[in-house]
Amino acid sequence: MRFIKLIKQLASNFATSNRATLYSWRNKKTAVVIKDVGFGRILENKHAIVTGGSSGIGLAIAKKLIECGAMVTIVGRNPEKTQKVAQELNCNHIILDLADTHELLEKVSNYIKDKHIDILVNSAGITDKEPWLEKTPENFDLVMGTNLKSVYFMCQTIAKHMIKNEIQGHILNVSSSSSMRPGWGPYQLSKRALNGLTLGFADKLAPKGITVNALAPGVTVTPMTSSFMDSENLAYYNPLRRAETPEEIANLAVFLVSDLGASIVGDTVMITGGSGMFTSSR
Repeated sequence: MRFIKLIKQLASNFATSNRATLYSWRNKKTAVVIKDVGFGRILENKHAIVTGGSSGIGLAIAKKLIECGAMVTIVGRNPEKTQKVAQELNCNHIILDLADTHELLEKVSNYIKDKHIDILVNSAGITDKEPWLEKTPENFDLVMGTNLKSVYFMCQTIAKHMIKNEIQGHILNVSSSSSMRPGWGPYQLSKRALNGLTLGFADKLAPKGITVNALAPGVTVTPMTSSFMDSENLAYYNPLRRAETPEEIANLAVFLVSDLGASIVGDTVMITGGSGMFTSSR
């Protein structure tokens, strides 16, 4: 009955719209049409925590969750930036350095004590810029700590909360197409391990009614890619011949954290513009 009710709700609310965004593509200003999927209020009364929610993919996901009816709490380490975004979105926030595991456990556990968390999106992540064979232990630990260790303990903390409160919730980890490439640096290694973490938590939590998945974007126009891509330039050498936008990733995220994605369990869903079919270092 729950599923039938969901289908009826979607039938009445589902719509798509074309949003044309002006980007520079092949040295020309080109309107790139992005399909914006209208899920209606499919996440009404759901409470979501989104790490990395103050910028990039995390911010786009937070916006889309709110649009779909969810109450959202964003997590960020930059106080001024995180507070500003939370004010703009009219949502709650947590100031937290995810690389500090003890701070993570304390702050998140205290925050959720009197709350009902239905959705966790682990979107925070950093890359490493040190040349191969010049990686330092400090940088290696920072990347792995942020991209993998923090996700493990966020999942652990929220999973305990969901089990204790009998919440049939969703956990979504943001991986990367780099997880399918040779692991010559901590970023690729962290994302490949993240796929395994997703499968492991899904295996343990599915019997509890908690759905765990990951999505793996290809090159996306975010602050993380600003070192090699103009924020208004989508041109990229994948089969699609352009990078993705955060909004495109957010549409898939909503699907995966709603009841629509309930039968997708432990999967890492690629959304790469074709980049996922390569195993080169591109």
